[in-house]
Amino acid sequence: MTLKEITTKLATIKRGRITKVHYLTIKGDYTKETETCIRFVEYSHIKGVVSKGKGNPNETHTIANMLIYNQNTKKHYLQMATINGNHKAKVKYFFKGNEITKAEYDLANPPRPNAQPLVVFKKDIADIISLG
Repeated sequence: MTLKEITTKLATIKRGRITKVHYLTIKGDYTKETETCIRFVEYSHIKGVVSKGKGNPNETHTIANMLIYNQNTKKHYLQMATINGNHKAKVKYFFKGNEITKAEYDLANPPRPNAQPLVVFKKDIADIISLG
């Protein structure tokens, strides 16, 4: 999505409400397409989240707790919070445009071990297919 499309869509979304998002993750010839539900919330208000260190000095919030601009990369990112509960992400994996299994994807792109579950993550707006 473009910056204009994202800002128009974000203007209609209330903070804290569950919102659908559809995005891509591209690693070389491999692509992961994810459809899931997220929320836009203030990071420090999430239960169990403890801020470590200082924020990135290269990042400024274009829209508070939603849209971030990074001066080094010259890109905009959506800051999204995952949802606990029955919201299961729908994920499809592709190699050069052909659908593959999760096992095949993981073999080529081994997942990083996480000590704690992911709570807040950022995605480049160019990777967002749809929002809302």
